[in-house]
Amino acid sequence: MDVSVIIVNYNTKDLTKQCIDSVFEHTSNVVFEVILVDNASTDGSVELFEKDTRIRFLESGCNLGFGKANNLGAQNADGKYLFLLNSDTILLNNAIKTFFDKMESVGQEIGCMGCLLQDAQGQYMHSYAELPNVENMLGILVWKQLFSFLGFKSWEMDAIENRKADSSFFQVGYVTGADLFIRRCAVEMCGLFDPDFFMYYEDSELQSRYAKNGFFSYVYDGPQIVHLEGHSSKQGSSKRQLLIFDGMQRYLSKTQDRWKVLFLRLLLLMKAPYTIWSFGFNLRESMDYLQILFRGHLNLN
Repeated sequence: MDVSVIIVNYNTKDLTKQCIDSVFEHTSNVVFEVILVDNASTDGSVELFEKDTRIRFLESGCNLGFGKANNLGAQNADGKYLFLLNSDTILLNNAIKTFFDKMESVGQEIGCMGCLLQDAQGQYMHSYAELPNVENMLGILVWKQLFSFLGFKSWEMDAIENRKADSSFFQVGYVTGADLFIRRCAVEMCGLFDPDFFMYYEDSELQSRYAKNGFFSYVYDGPQIVHLEGHSSKQGSSKRQLLIFDGMQRYLSKTQDRWKVLFLRLLLLMKAPYTIWSFGFNLRESMDYLQILFRGHLNLN
């Protein structure tokens, strides 16, 4: 088996079907399998996909989140490479074969690969970035918001992910988990996703861990994939922001100097009234935010 395509579904029946259909429509000249992991959907997904003979259908029994559901899929995968694909993506060309051929032609030190994702209008979108650290989180969470609050709307971070590099194949800090093509030997040596994460920043932690073990991430502009970003997330905006914040804190605590992380938390505590105001003074969400600040994570069990 050349490639195991792993897709996680949670109440995105129509999007997931569209994604799977695009895989089978455009993929050729490579031996592949599609493994669909369902996170206890209630939208008719189980009834639809358990009858789809093209795929291997796994029911998780509960909502495992993104990382642990992909781990379950990987445990049942036979491919030389794992291709983690979001349910809200659409392949436009023979992307799987293109990834496979490129991985076969490069060195073993390249552990992960992604492409330049497109939005529904065909514009390049967030596909990769430098690995997060306390310093760039300070820029995003504190200084950028402060400048914006003071009216400097044109002030922007120098974000690598907003620009297409001149090269068609280039190294990055991390590739987004929406289209993550992974060498199996990297998984066998370093594992897949850290089960402490529910959703968000697990892809950054994984690739930070891989880099420490000599496996690096690259972007290749050959595959063409549309990412309907956000369509696979059913959380409300505030809940989603809390999950992102929780994932960020877990990532920083695992990868960064503890004193730098503490400094960042102190700054975020100072701006907590503004954040709580942005939640509309919702008591539960405000308490969750403070729990993340003081404990470093939410209790998601």
